[in-house]
Amino acid sequence: MTGSAEFGFTQKSFGFLSELEDNNEKAWFDNNRPVFEVKLKAPFEALLADLTERLRGADLPLKGSAKTMFRMNRDVRFSKDKRPYKTSVSGLLTPDGTKKSKGPLLYIELSADGGFTGTGLHKLSPSELKPIRERMAEDPQVFDGVKGALASAGRSLETSDQLTAMPRGFEDLADHRHADAIRLKSLLVSEELPKSAWQSGDVADQIEKLARDAMPLLRFCRDAITKSA
Repeated sequence: MTGSAEFGFTQKSFGFLSELEDNNEKAWFDNNRPVFEVKLKAPFEALLADLTERLRGADLPLKGSAKTMFRMNRDVRFSKDKRPYKTSVSGLLTPDGTKKSKGPLLYIELSADGGFTGTGLHKLSPSELKPIRERMAEDPQVFDGVKGALASAGRSLETSDQLTAMPRGFEDLADHRHADAIRLKSLLVSEELPKSAWQSGDVADQIEKLARDAMPLLRFCRDAITKSA
């Protein structure tokens, strides 16, 4: 870790998002755009740049920039909810530094109440999950090491996004020691980020630590995807 740095997140950053929840309309956003640019967009870009430098020498380097931030505008074309703006600011760090990356990623979100970060693979299709599930089944000792490394760091896989039964093609592995992980649709490790961390700059330390703690999982997933390509 390189130590804390203040990125420019202040109470005004959270205040903007809180007010946006009550004034979710173009006129209000346009009138308050300078606050968004200075108190949210610029600091978030700086955070992504800082984390890119911190993780440059990691086992799986991850990169982010203004190009990997998500737009505030919502796609309302097929939604009953016609509010034009998201009420959080979010972005990614990925191996190739683009939002289209198919590999493991690091996600960061800032909301009116604080935010969170998560790393791994999110809501993959069955075909995308297939090589990872196969490696869990075929190399159980390697995945034992992944789970052990996470546990040693006080981390664990999120289990909220999980099938109730074994996925198609893996039905005969119901008694496998990694059956619970094979049923996961997302392979993620996450952490809440309080307001205090954003305002002090400690947010970068917390996110870097999560990413480094989860590196065994990210490498496992990357290697499984690469082997199947």
